[in-house]
Amino acid sequence: MLMTMDVGNTNIKFGLWRGGTMAYNWRVSTRGDVSGDELGLVVDGALRLAGLSFGQVEDLIVASVVPPLRPALERFSNRYMGRVPIFVEGWSQRAMRLEYTNPREVGSDRVVASLAAWRRLKRSVIVVDFGTATTFDCVSDDGAYLGGAIAPGFRLSADALFRRASMLPKMESFHVPERALCKDTLAGLNAGLVLGYTALVEGLASRLASEMDPEPVTVATGGLAGLFASQTAAIREVLPDLTMEGLKIIYDEKKW
Repeated sequence: MLMTMDVGNTNIKFGLWRGGTMAYNWRVSTRGDVSGDELGLVVDGALRLAGLSFGQVEDLIVASVVPPLRPALERFSNRYMGRVPIFVEGWSQRAMRLEYTNPREVGSDRVVASLAAWRRLKRSVIVVDFGTATTFDCVSDDGAYLGGAIAPGFRLSADALFRRASMLPKMESFHVPERALCKDTLAGLNAGLVLGYTALVEGLASRLASEMDPEPVTVATGGLAGLFASQTAAIREVLPDLTMEGLKIIYDEKKW
């Protein structure tokens, strides 16, 4: 089985593919000081709970936006799987053409997710990825990566507000409010953050779409995609595993 791994600033997601289907997937928190052995123990535990072992993993392909973790990832793969991991870089992969001023600046996760979305839809598309940052990535009708926009992630924005406004209570969870006009502080925070962020998504998606021809469809991925997609017609559907799917495409076509 192939293991795909999406290493983000907040979470590390890894999955196992059986043929064309991701049969297993897991998510753990990212730690900047994690060692290769710690990664090995975490992944070994996940595999054992699924009745699997490292011996069944044939290869590892990684998209990472956390460069300091590369030595730990290499040690993990070399020691526990006996394989050199394949690292996908946005600028060097050969599965998607980049129309970007400096290709070395674009994150591999953005390119890989955009590739998967375009392969699914075969038309111009905007991918909104709700991660540590919320990225808006645009793909042309013929499958070229055009660039996009980057906004602070929802939780990052909320945490910054709670840190800087000492009188505001910190909220651990959010829900879609019934009203924007609220009569208490917690409800007002929830409305301002959730409805306000929804408006940000709608506004940027609309602006980006107006600059593309033909008109794109907009899809969402990432941990909070479902929350915001349920609130706006701007997002056509949620595709939760785009980065994993893109890594599988690149591996199968050997275009890393």
